[in-house]
Amino acid sequence: MSFGPAFHLVGALKSAVTTLPTLWRQAWLALLVLFGLVLISQLPQIGLGTRRALIVASLLFQFVVAGGLYRVALFGERYAKPEGLGFGGVQFGKPEARLIGAGLLAGLFWLMVFATLCVVLALFLGAAGLADQSHNTPHGFFLELVNGPQPQGVVLLVAIAGVMLTLTILSVKLWLHQAATVAEHRVVSLNALTLSSGQTVKLFLGYLYLALPFIVLSAVIPTAGNLSLIVNLALGVGVFLPVSIAFLASAYRQIMDLRAKG
Repeated sequence: MSFGPAFHLVGALKSAVTTLPTLWRQAWLALLVLFGLVLISQLPQIGLGTRRALIVASLLFQFVVAGGLYRVALFGERYAKPEGLGFGGVQFGKPEARLIGAGLLAGLFWLMVFATLCVVLALFLGAAGLADQSHNTPHGFFLELVNGPQPQGVVLLVAIAGVMLTLTILSVKLWLHQAATVAEHRVVSLNALTLSSGQTVKLFLGYLYLALPFIVLSAVIPTAGNLSLIVNLALGVGVFLPVSIAFLASAYRQIMDLRAKG
């Protein structure tokens, strides 16, 4: 596996923040519709069937939003409309269909890796004598790991940490698949693994840096009533989603420029 030069993290973060007003201006309707779908699906007054339908609609409409935002972030305002950007960022064309296909392939691959790691972890559990039904709660399982036979408990803790780390790294390495799918006008799923080679740490740090203010705000906003729900959704859909897409788009452009030069 080859590792090229890493992209400029600070530059990508600055680009994400400065691009945010443009994304609002070009994709305001798409963001508003997604916010409405998610908000209504969380209201306790609606029935279970309606809630499920709204959740599915929200998940599907995310591809519409991503298609619009990535068009603007990757091609700019001037070329976003020739690339198929609709009114207010609402459209459904080949890029959105490709995003759905790429997302399904990437998600399927992630689930296959997850299932494989679960099997490996189950083998560790059996070998350490921790696979019986008496440890069916996280608290009881943790106590058994700490107080049970050693060094089996330590080995299991390391194995669990290894599984979580592997899944986290895999998720980060797949983050660029949407940007690549829109930019290259083709389905890019597992190819994102090589695209992000040598860039994983910076991608994770950049995403964490963008997410940290929202995590802090979510922690301090009062949880009483629907105010916290509305504010958190508004911040998540209206700010974090577009700014994170702008960050990934900037990182993708830099990586492709570095590959072209190198």
